[in-house]
Amino acid sequence: MINKLLPALGAIAAVVSFSGAAQATTVVTTNYTGANMNIAPGTDGTYSADFGKSGIEAGDFEHIYTFTLPAYLTGSASINTSAVKLKAANDLDLFSVVFNGVALTGTYGGLNEAVFANDVPIIAGKENTIVIKGTSRGNGSYGAQATFAPVPEPASWAMMIGGFAFVGGALRRRNTARVAFA
Repeated sequence: MINKLLPALGAIAAVVSFSGAAQATTVVTTNYTGANMNIAPGTDGTYSADFGKSGIEAGDFEHIYTFTLPAYLTGSASINTSAVKLKAANDLDLFSVVFNGVALTGTYGGLNEAVFANDVPIIAGKENTIVIKGTSRGNGSYGAQATFAPVPEPASWAMMIGGFAFVGGALRRRNTARVAFA
């Protein structure tokens, strides 16, 4: 009896698992590199980048941008969306944006979205990552900007603090003329 029930139970389990998988949402993941980000170096050790995507097909998406920079920097990024009408074919909703593990804050959902993060550590010579998750209703788009600035080295901080101490000491020891009134 049990030998006859096992195949039937297996068939039922397969149908249930298949129907559950058919209901799951498919997320389209796309990987991009720094070449997709238009990263421009500045003459003062800074970098700027602009990137984004338009014509995103209907459905959930995950866009992963990875890039490498040659120095330890601190970064700032902002991402914006806009649409003509809420829930229209060109409307796009962001679910989350994470930059090197830091979640961007701001306005999620709605007609126009704007999210940002500041002071995100950038690791020299290693892959840094921005992950954008959202849903498009058929022809969505987003635009993003990022800036990266050098982090002062410990020696620079020590020299600056030493300079403040020197100036403070010089001001304290300064001779002042005493005025005596008769």
